Amino acid sequence: MTDISIRRALQNNFLGQCPGWYKLTLLGFLILNPLVFFCVSPFLAGWLLVAEFIFTLGMALKCYPLQPGGLLALQAVFIGMTSPEQIWHEVSRNIPVITLLMFMVAGIYFMKPLLLFVFTRLLLRIQSKTVLSLAFCLAAAFLSAFLDALTVIAVVIGVATGFYDIYHRYITGLDQQAGAITNEHAQTLEQFRAFLRSLLMHAGVGTALGGVMTMVGEPQNLIIAKIAGWDFASFFLRMSAVTAPVFLCGIAACILVERVKFAATVPHCRTLCVRYWGIMNVRLVPNEHRKNALCYGFRALLASG
Repeated sequence: MTDISIRRALQNNFLGQCPGWYKLTLLGFLILNPLVFFCVSPFLAGWLLVAEFIFTLGMALKCYPLQPGGLLALQAVFIGMTSPEQIWHEVSRNIPVITLLMFMVAGIYFMKPLLLFVFTRLLLRIQSKTVLSLAFCLAAAFLSAFLDALTVIAVVIGVATGFYDIYHRYITGLDQQAGAITNEHAQTLEQFRAFLRSLLMHAGVGTALGGVMTMVGEPQNLIIAKIAGWDFASFFLRMSAVTAPVFLCGIAACILVERVKFAATVPHCRTLCVRYWGIMNVRLVPNEHRKNALCYGFRALLASG
């Protein structure tokens, strides 16, 4: 009994609360890597390790990538793929890039009210679905060009989730006497979810379009600019030969998707959301919050300068 309990405890504690199949997959990686490195080809083992890292990033919702990625990195050192000296050399060369990313991501947290202010006002003020999708795409592209793209899309997700919760509470209040949501209201909820999903997709495309245009838009851009010796303006001008046509094609694709009716239409429940929010006497952006958002924007301009 003691052996079984210890084994079960180790199994449960390995990589925390992630699924069992994920734990077995990572163990398979750890067993496969030395075999490929010593018996097949170190070159092939290196590319296999890269694919495994991408897998851990793709499964970030199942398990935080730091633990599995750290295990794979430690194993690469132990089996001789690299050396501690080489790791220290690469880290010391890229300390400016690492520190910039750390402070940039940390600074985004304090500008979250500004991002919420921007996307909330867009969602409430614009009535046309095509214009609204284009506005979300352009706003996400502009913000991602100077801020962290993942944080921008996370804020957009927060705005969409907040609006869905508002309408869900509204529907729950209407159907409280019936004890369940009617089929008509369930269909409206599904339509509203499709509408919000389409906005999230446009914002996600916008973060990709804007992130590649500037030196601080993506982490790899910082590395490229550092090695090439480019400053912010040089990176933008030299890369515009590629990024500008891609940006225009992305905007054209956004408009085309809306024109050919591939995306969800504006549901009537969006108006109900605004009315319900007003009935509950909750203002979206009070004057104090608006002033704070303007202060955050001024700080962002100072930081970028």
